[in-house]
Amino acid sequence: MKKELPNIYKNQLNKDINRNLDVYHVKDTLNYTKESNRNSQLTVEQKLKKLFQSSRYIFNIEVKIITSKKEYNTKIAGKVKNSIVTVDGDTIPIIEIEDIIIKDRL
Repeated sequence: MKKELPNIYKNQLNKDINRNLDVYHVKDTLNYTKESNRNSQLTVEQKLKKLFQSSRYIFNIEVKIITSKKEYNTKIAGKVKNSIVTVDGDTIPIIEIEDIIIKDRL
């Protein structure tokens, strides 16, 4: 019951291929600092608007909400009048929010 398998076609490579030797990547650290500075210039209302207008569901985006009293590492469930409701059940007035740091990509 031993069957011989057919031979596999192998193409002959007559050229020397060195494509990967000419390509390299340099990480530009200046772009990352410029981007973080640009995001810090947005107001809290602009950041919230950006979060709610993203293509992802708001409750799947991890954020860090910094207030004068406490820091919240959570996800936003929604907005009610002038407050933010988190997935954890906390209600945070927008007036008290000093900064919102978005941990995930939008």
